[in-house]
Amino acid sequence: MSKLEFYEGFDEEQQKQRAQQARERYGDEAMAKTKNWNAYTPEEKNAILAEGHEITTGIAANMDKGAESPEVQYWIGRWHKSINTHFYACSLEIFETLGHGYTTDPEFTAFYEKIRPGMAVFMEKAMTHYCRAAAAQ
Repeated sequence: MSKLEFYEGFDEEQQKQRAQQARERYGDEAMAKTKNWNAYTPEEKNAILAEGHEITTGIAANMDKGAESPEVQYWIGRWHKSINTHFYACSLEIFETLGHGYTTDPEFTAFYEKIRPGMAVFMEKAMTHYCRAAAAQ
Protein backbone atom coordinates (compact mmCIF):
# COMPACT_ATOMS: atom_id res chain seq x y z
CA MET A 1 0.00 0.00 0.00
CA SER A 2 1.38 3.39 -0.96
CA LYS A 3 1.45 6.32 1.44
CA LEU A 4 -1.19 8.04 -0.68
CA GLU A 5 -3.51 5.02 -0.37
CA PHE A 6 -2.83 4.80 3.37
CA TYR A 7 -3.94 8.40 3.88
CA GLU A 8 -7.27 7.91 2.09
CA GLY A 9 -10.06 8.50 4.57
CA PHE A 10 -8.05 10.82 6.78
CA ASP A 11 -9.64 14.03 5.56
CA GLU A 12 -11.01 16.49 8.10
CA GLU A 13 -14.66 15.67 7.40
CA GLN A 14 -14.04 11.96 8.00
CA GLN A 15 -12.25 12.80 11.25
CA LYS A 16 -15.27 14.84 12.41
CA GLN A 17 -17.56 11.90 11.63
CA ARG A 18 -15.32 9.48 13.53
CA ALA A 19 -15.21 11.82 16.52
CA GLN A 20 -19.01 12.06 16.52
CA GLN A 21 -19.34 8.27 16.29
CA ALA A 22 -16.93 7.88 19.20
CA ARG A 23 -18.85 10.47 21.23
CA GLU A 24 -22.10 8.59 20.61
CA ARG A 25 -20.50 5.26 21.51
CA TYR A 26 -18.42 6.30 24.54
CA GLY A 27 -20.04 9.52 25.79
CA ASP A 28 -18.89 13.06 26.43
CA GLU A 29 -16.89 12.26 29.56
CA ALA A 30 -14.68 9.73 27.78
CA MET A 31 -14.26 12.03 24.79
CA ALA A 32 -13.15 14.89 27.04
CA LYS A 33 -10.07 12.78 27.83
CA THR A 34 -9.05 12.41 24.19
CA LYS A 35 -6.70 14.68 22.33
CA ASN A 36 -8.44 16.88 19.78
CA TRP A 37 -7.25 16.08 16.26
CA ASN A 38 -8.00 19.65 15.19
CA ALA A 39 -5.64 20.99 17.86
CA TYR A 40 -2.70 19.57 15.91
CA THR A 41 -1.03 21.68 13.26
CA PRO A 42 -1.02 20.37 9.68
CA GLU A 43 2.64 19.42 10.14
CA GLU A 44 1.87 17.51 13.34
CA LYS A 45 -1.03 15.71 11.65
CA ASN A 46 1.23 14.70 8.76
CA ALA A 47 3.87 13.42 11.20
CA ILE A 48 1.27 11.40 13.13
CA LEU A 49 -0.10 9.90 9.92
CA ALA A 50 3.42 9.11 8.69
CA GLU A 51 4.17 7.38 12.00
CA GLY A 52 0.96 5.36 11.65
CA HIS A 53 1.95 4.38 8.12
CA GLU A 54 5.41 3.29 9.28
CA ILE A 55 3.97 1.19 12.11
CA THR A 56 1.28 -0.39 9.96
CA THR A 57 3.66 -1.28 7.15
CA GLY A 58 6.14 -2.62 9.73
CA ILE A 59 3.46 -4.95 11.08
CA ALA A 60 2.33 -6.01 7.60
CA ALA A 61 5.91 -6.73 6.53
CA ASN A 62 6.40 -9.06 9.51
CA MET A 63 3.09 -10.92 9.52
CA ASP A 64 4.67 -14.11 8.18
CA LYS A 65 6.76 -14.31 11.37
CA GLY A 66 3.65 -14.68 13.53
CA ALA A 67 1.66 -12.47 15.88
CA GLU A 68 3.85 -13.35 18.87
CA SER A 69 7.18 -12.76 17.10
CA PRO A 70 9.53 -10.16 18.59
CA GLU A 71 9.40 -8.16 15.36
CA VAL A 72 5.60 -7.90 15.35
CA GLN A 73 5.47 -7.25 19.08
CA TYR A 74 7.94 -4.38 18.62
CA TRP A 75 5.60 -2.72 16.10
CA ILE A 76 2.51 -3.43 18.22
CA GLY A 77 4.28 -1.77 21.15
CA ARG A 78 4.99 1.24 18.96
CA TRP A 79 1.30 1.34 17.98
CA HIS A 80 0.26 1.29 21.65
CA LYS A 81 2.71 4.08 22.46
CA SER A 82 1.55 6.14 19.47
CA ILE A 83 -2.09 5.95 20.53
CA ASN A 84 -1.13 7.01 24.06
CA THR A 85 0.99 9.87 22.76
CA HIS A 86 -1.29 11.27 20.09
CA PHE A 87 -4.88 10.28 20.83
CA TYR A 88 -5.91 9.13 24.31
CA ALA A 89 -4.83 7.28 27.43
CA CYS A 90 -4.89 3.72 26.18
CA SER A 91 -4.62 1.16 28.95
CA LEU A 92 -3.81 -2.44 28.11
CA GLU A 93 -7.51 -3.27 28.53
CA ILE A 94 -8.54 -0.54 26.09
CA PHE A 95 -5.80 -1.54 23.65
CA GLU A 96 -6.94 -5.16 23.66
CA THR A 97 -10.55 -4.05 23.13
CA LEU A 98 -9.39 -1.89 20.23
CA GLY A 99 -7.74 -4.96 18.70
CA HIS A 100 -11.03 -6.85 18.93
CA GLY A 101 -12.67 -3.90 17.21
CA TYR A 102 -10.43 -4.42 14.20
CA THR A 103 -12.38 -7.61 13.44
CA THR A 104 -15.85 -6.51 14.54
CA ASP A 105 -16.03 -2.99 13.10
CA PRO A 106 -16.43 -3.14 9.31
CA GLU A 107 -14.57 0.15 8.79
CA PHE A 108 -11.53 -1.02 10.75
CA THR A 109 -11.63 -4.43 9.10
CA ALA A 110 -11.77 -2.92 5.61
CA PHE A 111 -8.87 -0.59 6.40
CA TYR A 112 -6.55 -3.40 7.49
CA GLU A 113 -7.69 -5.86 4.83
CA LYS A 114 -6.83 -3.27 2.19
CA ILE A 115 -3.26 -3.17 3.51
CA ARG A 116 -2.85 -6.94 3.57
CA PRO A 117 -5.44 -9.72 3.49
CA GLY A 118 -5.82 -11.28 6.94
CA MET A 119 -4.34 -8.25 8.68
CA ALA A 120 -7.43 -7.38 10.76
CA VAL A 121 -7.47 -10.80 12.45
CA PHE A 122 -3.68 -10.70 12.73
CA MET A 123 -3.80 -7.31 14.48
CA GLU A 124 -6.36 -8.64 16.94
CA LYS A 125 -4.15 -11.65 17.78
CA ALA A 126 -0.97 -9.58 18.03
CA MET A 127 -2.57 -6.91 20.21
CA THR A 128 -4.15 -9.52 22.50
CA HIS A 129 -0.77 -11.24 22.92
CA TYR A 130 0.94 -7.89 23.59
CA CYS A 131 -1.58 -6.94 26.27
CA ARG A 132 -1.57 -10.30 28.03
CA ALA A 133 2.23 -10.49 28.00
CA ALA A 134 2.53 -6.94 29.36
CA ALA A 135 -0.07 -7.61 32.06
CA ALA A 136 1.80 -10.74 33.17
CA GLN A 137 5.02 -8.82 33.79
